[in-house]
Amino acid sequence: MKVRQIAIAAVAIIIIACNKDKFTTTPQVEIRSISPENVNSGNLVIVKGKYTDKEGNLDSALVVYKWYNDAIVTRTDTFRYSFEALGLPPKTIEADIELVFEYNTFNTDFAKLGGVIQDTTATLGLVLKDKDSLRSNYSESARIRLLKP
Repeated sequence: MKVRQIAIAAVAIIIIACNKDKFTTTPQVEIRSISPENVNSGNLVIVKGKYTDKEGNLDSALVVYKWYNDAIVTRTDTFRYSFEALGLPPKTIEADIELVFEYNTFNTDFAKLGGVIQDTTATLGLVLKDKDSLRSNYSESARIRLLKP
């Protein structure tokens, strides 16, 4: 009898834990992919991810560019983009995100990813900020190879 009560309690705890609210007041973001792995001049770099925000009041996206020499970060830049620029409707509490960058061009349709003076690896990171100034976790892509133009 006691074993049965413990088993029922354990199952109840597991069910409650699995139904835990995944939406939090603080935004949450996850970068799931970046492509292509090797980037030539003029290529589009596509970063795909997902986010949640309980209030749906996101304001901006901070994109962090990191360039590497082996395991050492040699340069970091952060750029702010308005949330409307991501093309998502207001009050969205959960959505997929797709950020598109154009490598080493002067076209105006996409965010720019500047050229490098030698082949190097890079990552793109993302932090979301809401209208209450709460910031999400930082999520970073896998490394890609930027090829010298």
